[in-house]
Amino acid sequence: MISCGRCDTSAPPAPGQTMPEGWQMHALSRGKGSYAVCAGCLPSMSAGTRATGNAAADQLRLLIERWERLEEEKKGIGLDQKDVMLEAKACGYDTKGMREIIKLRAMSPHDRAERDAIIETYRASLGLD
Repeated sequence: MISCGRCDTSAPPAPGQTMPEGWQMHALSRGKGSYAVCAGCLPSMSAGTRATGNAAADQLRLLIERWERLEEEKKGIGLDQKDVMLEAKACGYDTKGMREIIKLRAMSPHDRAERDAIIETYRASLGLD
């Protein structure tokens, strides 16, 4: 399988070929390798970088586009998490308590025990027991 350097597309090479049909290889800057570009992404590449093979510009654009895709995914995940909390609230659960439990589950048992010991010490010092 070969993966596109611009998107998440992957495809097997055509029989007897090293690249899938319609795909192209583009060199990275300073001869540090190359990356494949799928037929769907080829038209969106600027004509200047395709014709001149400006690998540094291609690489920079790819990195920026990947970052932008990840930002969009991050926004989507945040919205999904918000929906989960809204659903929990609609079912009558305490979302603040849920968030605290989520934090505790992310901790290692040792860190949880240490945190609990510190809180217990502070509660006893302040007479909150």
